[in-house]
Amino acid sequence: LKPPSRLKWEGHGVRPRFGAPCRCDGFVRRVAAMTNGGSRPRFVRLKITILKANNLKGADYKLRGPPTSDPYATAWVLDRPNTEIRTKVIRETINPVWNYHGVMDRCRHGEPIEFAVWDKDKVGTDDLLGRVMLDFDSFYPYGFEGTLTLEETGKKVSTIEVSIEVIPPEKDNAEDRCRCWVMIERAENLKGADFGGKSSDPYVQVRASGKKGIMRTKVIPKTTNPEWNEEDEVPGYELGDDLEFVVYDWDRGSEDDELGKLTLSATQFTPDGFRGTLPLKKKGNLTFAVELEMPLPPKQNDPAEHITSEHRNPAPFQLRCMDTGRTHRLACWTVVGRSARHLDPRYDLVLDSPGNEDVARTDHCLIKCWSGADPASWRARVYNFHQVGRGVGFGAGGGHSAGGTSVDNQPVVDEWGVELVPGSVLRFGVREMWVVEKAVLYQKSRVGEAAAARARINSTEEPGSIRELRVPSTACNNALQHCSDWDSLVRVVLEWCGEPDEPPCCDAIEVLDECGTRSGRWEALTLEEQEAFDMHAILREVRMGCTLRLRLSSDPYLLAPIIGKVEKHNKVMEELHTTRGAELFGGFG
Repeated sequence: LKPPSRLKWEGHGVRPRFGAPCRCDGFVRRVAAMTNGGSRPRFVRLKITILKANNLKGADYKLRGPPTSDPYATAWVLDRPNTEIRTKVIRETINPVWNYHGVMDRCRHGEPIEFAVWDKDKVGTDDLLGRVMLDFDSFYPYGFEGTLTLEETGKKVSTIEVSIEVIPPEKDNAEDRCRCWVMIERAENLKGADFGGKSSDPYVQVRASGKKGIMRTKVIPKTTNPEWNEEDEVPGYELGDDLEFVVYDWDRGSEDDELGKLTLSATQFTPDGFRGTLPLKKKGNLTFAVELEMPLPPKQNDPAEHITSEHRNPAPFQLRCMDTGRTHRLACWTVVGRSARHLDPRYDLVLDSPGNEDVARTDHCLIKCWSGADPASWRARVYNFHQVGRGVGFGAGGGHSAGGTSVDNQPVVDEWGVELVPGSVLRFGVREMWVVEKAVLYQKSRVGEAAAARARINSTEEPGSIRELRVPSTACNNALQHCSDWDSLVRVVLEWCGEPDEPPCCDAIEVLDECGTRSGRWEALTLEEQEAFDMHAILREVRMGCTLRLRLSSDPYLLAPIIGKVEKHNKVMEELHTTRGAELFGGFG
């Protein structure tokens, strides 16, 4: 059975009419009309000691000597033979000593215990030597120990010494299982099974089909129309079991006679219970009621109950309005409402757009965020304490009733909130729709981010091989923009760094913008790649204020051809210098 998500007590302890559900949080209790005023029967376990009896009457006569008996004692809850305990038989004595210890498992509250002494006969029924009744209040809750005077002893004054100890109850996990209660009210027109066929001593047994446990009523003596009005739990019942009812006639000393029986299928009383009169096989009718108690589901605790209004630290979540694109950074405690005067816009989400009058002013809903055992794992929940019964699904025809809060089109009604994950769509009232997104926990400064980037690069590159040039002027920028190949760009950078004699052996060039963020990175690991490289990819990122980073290489496969190229270039430049000098100054020789 699927319980409703959230309900409150209705009736405040007043027993509902037949067939009506009595509702509580997370629990549905189906009731068939019982007649016990709403209380459940209680039972106690007793440890009973029967020590001895004195001055019993003699039931067995002898040719010589006074009469004697073969006595044994019994104890039972009055008219409940299934609770009977019995001592052993002591032969030929009127002062027997038994020292018997027994346990009576189910003594119903308020019902007396009867002690009786019998004379055992080999033929015929046993003779009663005396009996006495002990009221429930005489031994509960503190027990009893003493001597009782027997009645129905003839002219003898007979006594019996007994003691009763109340055994503390064991813990019952009744809340973890389905329970079935049966009220046996009455039977009519039963078969007469006693001598003469005019009466019986009827009682009823109830059991779940296939189970050993039995519920049993008391015996009503000498009637064919008994009234029990007795309620008890069916032991061993499991949801879906049928119930078997059998009416017996009780006989002391012989097997009980069956008077009638019937079977109630589970579909007849699940889940709303049953009350009515059904015919018994053989003869007669039985009036009874059945009630089921479903187990309470585990109580769900709020995982964010430790978060209070004092927790205003930032959380790694933000809300983005699906209409305007506006974003709001969530705090660990974020209240949603319309009033910027009563809320704190630094932490709380203020919905001040026109047309959202169905959003509460100060406490429409609450969003809590917190970190788990792992500081890197965060969770979020939304709570809707003051808008229950409004919003999605509460309007006419299952539509929107205005107000309320929903997550992914499901209303927030549970007092422990609804989990939020990135991508969840929150709806406040009718118009306000926001989506949950991840956000960085702490915003990094641009300087710190650039420093961290340089540290990451230095962790994989040799710092001594790096040359950096921050373009200082228009002249430097113009010189760089006129570079036609990789080699000339490297030479210009080294000259502006004050290292014109450094071999231009560079296998990587990186450009950083004015804030230190990488704009691009290019590699050319061989001389052929460098000569074929398209410089427009680099030069369009170069501007005044940017930074060029060169990674110088000592790889001999690159360094050797570069040095050869440099020597060839220097030889060409020397020849050009000599030729131009001769042209300029040759006439003055």
